[in-house]
Amino acid sequence: MDITFSQPTRDLLQATGGHIFYCFNHLERYIENAASYILSGIRQGDYVFLIENERIYPAIVQKVKAQLTESQLDQLVHVNNFDFYWSYGDFHTPSIIANFSRMLHPYDEKEFSIRTWAHVEWGNEQEITQKLSEFEVEANHSVQSMNLVSVCAYDGDRITEPLRDSLLKSHQCHMKDDGILPLDHPHIQ
Repeated sequence: MDITFSQPTRDLLQATGGHIFYCFNHLERYIENAASYILSGIRQGDYVFLIENERIYPAIVQKVKAQLTESQLDQLVHVNNFDFYWSYGDFHTPSIIANFSRMLHPYDEKEFSIRTWAHVEWGNEQEITQKLSEFEVEANHSVQSMNLVSVCAYDGDRITEPLRDSLLKSHQCHMKDDGILPLDHPHIQ
C-alpha cells in the first residue's frame, strides 16, 4: 500500500512542497494510495486534510484506522468535497481558494505541518473545464506560497483530454494509480 515516489519527486516534496495531479482509474488503488499518503503524512507529524466525498471517505478511514493511534487519527481532518467545492452554489474559484485559506489558517498559524488530498468532483456542468483550469492555476499559487504537499485527485473517466492537458500544466507532479513522476515545465508531453 505504498505510493512509488521517484527520488527527484521525494526531493521536490521534501524541499518545497508539491502540487500533484492524480488521475485515477481504479477506485481500489485510489483508496490505497490515499491511505498511504495519509499514513505517510501523519507519521511525519503532518495534519492531513482529506477533502473527499461521503461515499469514499469511510473506505479510506478503514484502511488507516488500525495503523494509527487515537491522537494520530486527530491529525486527519475530513472535509466533505461537495461542501468544499460547491458551498456557494457554483464551482467559484475565488470562493474555493478563500475557503481553503480559512480552513488551513488555524493550523498554519500554529506552525503545524500540513498536507492535503482533494478529490475534485463536479456535476454535469457544461463549462467546467475552464473553471477547473482556472481553479488549479490559483490552487498552485496557494500550495506553493504555503509550502504544502497537495494532491488533486480526478476520476480518469470524467476528464477530457483538454482538461487533462490543462491540469498537467498547473501541477508539479503527475500521479497515476501505480506511481508518480515530476513534470518538466513549461513543456508538457
